[in-house]
Amino acid sequence: MKVFVTGANGFVGKHLIAALSQRGHEVFAGVRQTMCDVPPSVKVYQYNLLHDEELYRLLKDIQPDGIIHLASQSKVSDSWKDPVATFTVNTFGTIRLMQAAKQAVPKAKIITVGSSEEYGLTGKSIQPLTEEHPCQPQNPYASSKLAMGQIALQLAKKNNLHVIHVRPFNHFGPGQEPGFVISDFASQIANIENNFSSPILKVGDLSAIRDFTDVRDVIKAYILLLEKEINTGIYNICSGITHSINSILDDLLNMSAKPIQVEIDQGRFRPSEVPLFSGSMEKLNKATGWTPQIPFQTSLLDTLHFWRMRIQ
Repeated sequence: MKVFVTGANGFVGKHLIAALSQRGHEVFAGVRQTMCDVPPSVKVYQYNLLHDEELYRLLKDIQPDGIIHLASQSKVSDSWKDPVATFTVNTFGTIRLMQAAKQAVPKAKIITVGSSEEYGLTGKSIQPLTEEHPCQPQNPYASSKLAMGQIALQLAKKNNLHVIHVRPFNHFGPGQEPGFVISDFASQIANIENNFSSPILKVGDLSAIRDFTDVRDVIKAYILLLEKEINTGIYNICSGITHSINSILDDLLNMSAKPIQVEIDQGRFRPSEVPLFSGSMEKLNKATGWTPQIPFQTSLLDTLHFWRMRIQ
């Protein structure tokens, strides 16, 4: 199968193109900037998601059987700083991709990647969250992802396109940049172990409880949704198992090679409006047979090891 991956140079994209290549797919990586460490069989294309004609020509040239749309502005904090840029990339970029696909490859299966953030305040009263529950997004990032999913499915219905909109819950693993809680903890521990900072780990609110999945399991879900006969619709990707941020920190501290003191940093303290947030993977499991395979402790250790290798 020919597969075009947008945002291939990101955290999830790098894992995804490698896995697709290993499964024998012909992979085309769409990036904004030069990409390093690419599997030999993967073809890399530089393009601008917001340039209609360029995107159309690219899809016309590749003729992919499937498109996995990862390209996005993915940080909630950045979405508050620049909501316009967030909607421009996440929502309008998706519209442009859908329009180009309609003209160039109308039979391609398209997977648009949303977020569990779309559910927002609904998580305050309903657990676990299913695809049927209403969405009440509470930040510009979440709103942009909800809008992209709605418009993608509307365009799919109008133009007879095959679109699957996924809502991955919190995911992490080796390769994730700072700005996400587990990667932030792991990078600080690695710095301390290498004597690059004092043995004090600064944290924000630790009370939240979230549904975490290893990124390597998440991309397996994307691949199964691509390969199997799946109806157009929305699918959660989650473990259904929750962990408190406080317990995750304790686990990582127990893995540390040095004793570390924890200190609350008011600059990082953002109390959560939804203390507990978990999802149901039942629909995805019934459609594909997918379940997470990587133990949570293994994921934590692999993430910490990534930062130990990076910070030396």
